[in-house]
Amino acid sequence: MERHTLHGGASLEPRKRFTNRRRARRRNPLAAIAGVYNARVSSPIRPMRVLAKASVVFLAFEVALTALPLRFGAWSSFDILRLQRERFPLSTLPSVDDALDVGNLDAMFAAHVVSQPKQANEFRVLVLGDSAAWGLRLSSSQTLASQLNGLDLACGSNSVRFYDLSFPRPSASKDLMILDKAVAYQPDLIVWFITWYTLMPKARDDHWLITQNPAEFAKLAARFGFLPKDYRAPSLPELIVRQNSGLFRVARFQLYPIIELATGSDQILGKPANLPPELSPDETFEGLKPPILRQKQVSLDQVEDFFKLAGRVPVILINEPMLIVQGLPNSDVRYNNYYPRWVYDQYRKHVQDAATENAWNYLDLWAAMPAQYFEDTPLHLTPAGQKLFAQSLAPEILKQCR
Repeated sequence: MERHTLHGGASLEPRKRFTNRRRARRRNPLAAIAGVYNARVSSPIRPMRVLAKASVVFLAFEVALTALPLRFGAWSSFDILRLQRERFPLSTLPSVDDALDVGNLDAMFAAHVVSQPKQANEFRVLVLGDSAAWGLRLSSSQTLASQLNGLDLACGSNSVRFYDLSFPRPSASKDLMILDKAVAYQPDLIVWFITWYTLMPKARDDHWLITQNPAEFAKLAARFGFLPKDYRAPSLPELIVRQNSGLFRVARFQLYPIIELATGSDQILGKPANLPPELSPDETFEGLKPPILRQKQVSLDQVEDFFKLAGRVPVILINEPMLIVQGLPNSDVRYNNYYPRWVYDQYRKHVQDAATENAWNYLDLWAAMPAQYFEDTPLHLTPAGQKLFAQSLAPEILKQCR
């Protein structure tokens, strides 16, 4: 075959080889880099082998990150800057304060004032509960714990100091997880606010903090035997994804003091809900139908677990106040837009019977507050309502002085 040549008799084949190599480099830049490197060293790089080794190292790191009991939230920028919070962080305005959705219990405690050393003359009271105690529509200075602190109560020569360890959405499992870590902070008294939502079966494994702390939940549930039969532990890939997401949340949360310093506010108030103008005639509640609520449908075992977990620390169990609607259609069927009368009345009876049987220190304050002191939901009090409620609670708190 005749070979094409350039002027002077030079062959076209070198030029073709050069063009082919350039096209190959464009198609596979990693191979091109490896080729340049291989031309200069005696041991050539094999890109696929490097990629495989890197993948193995990455997967081993991820598995170790998930398996080892690493406490990434134990360190806190809030402590360093002396900006520790009066209550746990919560995003109340998505896309604006997402950094407050941290979820990691260690990080939440490290950023809370309760992690400060207990003073010698301090009578320490921990307040646990849901959004009613947390104060979804209240500033930190208006919450129940802050109102109680404003009363300057004293137990003998000791000053009574209240710490808000509540977190929105009722769940006994959630409160048990919080208490499990809180007992390390030397409480002298624990006040736990509950409602029917707290003890209903669904709340045993349905809460955001449970999904963010699956190992803590599984360990505690196994210890006390309240793990639901249909509970499915997250798979390894799910754990890896959650671990990485959790690390991001903790890192993002550590930057929030910058925003707090700039705005002078630690929390954006939640958006108000609207109370309905009338009540529904529907008597069903979360799939439960009248007329009977069986005792086993109320998570009384978790209340017993709570007292056991508290150990020798006294506990006051309080059925929190709620709005009792009067004068509206169907108010004879429902107390409010949350609870039908039949289910709430039987819930109260089951808790009272268990409290009597087990000698729990229990206060049923469900009807303690007049309707004008409720705000946007049947469980949320106004600032004036929180103040009045704090004043009514003070004598019960002082009975626990010892």
